[in-house]
Amino acid sequence: MWICILAPAGMLGFLLLSACAGPQKSAQHKAGGRQLQHDESRCERKGKRVEELDVNGDGKPDVWKVYAQAVEAGTQLSVLSCKEIDFNHDGRKDAWIHYETSGQKSREEFDLDFDGRIDLWVAYQNGRRIRQEMDTNFDGQPDLFKYYEGDRLARIERSSRHDGRIDIWEYYEGDRLDRIGYDTTGSGKPERWDRAPEDTMPAEPPLTPQSPPPTEASTSRVEPPPPEKPAEVQPQPDKPARGRRNKGK
Repeated sequence: MWICILAPAGMLGFLLLSACAGPQKSAQHKAGGRQLQHDESRCERKGKRVEELDVNGDGKPDVWKVYAQAVEAGTQLSVLSCKEIDFNHDGRKDAWIHYETSGQKSREEFDLDFDGRIDLWVAYQNGRRIRQEMDTNFDGQPDLFKYYEGDRLARIERSSRHDGRIDIWEYYEGDRLDRIGYDTTGSGKPERWDRAPEDTMPAEPPLTPQSPPPTEASTSRVEPPPPEKPAEVQPQPDKPARGRRNKGK
């Protein structure tokens, strides 16, 4: 008999989906997909101060810092609004990091394959990572979506066919993969569930507020994160599921 396990609530108004089939699950699963778009508002130069840095000493800027004016307790301050980075020193920007007036990051955008198009979006709330979207096959559309709670990975949604429709759901408990749901019919919701093996590797490590902030040099020289490979396990409608099976209601 399948045991229904409810996942905790997610961020940005989304609910992490439960492993229990029911009339509300279909609507919840359809809530996934792309939400983050390229935002240039914090990187606009008009009325702001721009600081340029040459990291590799070739006489050309590699890092651009954009400062906006803010007023705090009656005092006018210059606060970092946006940082742009050219990772491969070809003169084109490959990363955009957006900041709130409080100094906390609000968003990161990366061009992973240096083709001039953004492939990775990361959203933050109160300085904590809450959502990540990645275009793993570089066709211009994200197909992998990560959801975080307290900087810990809670759920991954994948469009394994790269058609914009989510067909694989991965849920994490205690930093480890717990279960995987598969849409085997194109209905937009999982019809089959697999339990993760006991020896599943831990999920990505959480970011801790105690971690020291990177220096300007280390931030500028770090390479952008590599593209993530889609899930190796693909839906197989004609094969029985491993472990317990979700029979629905």
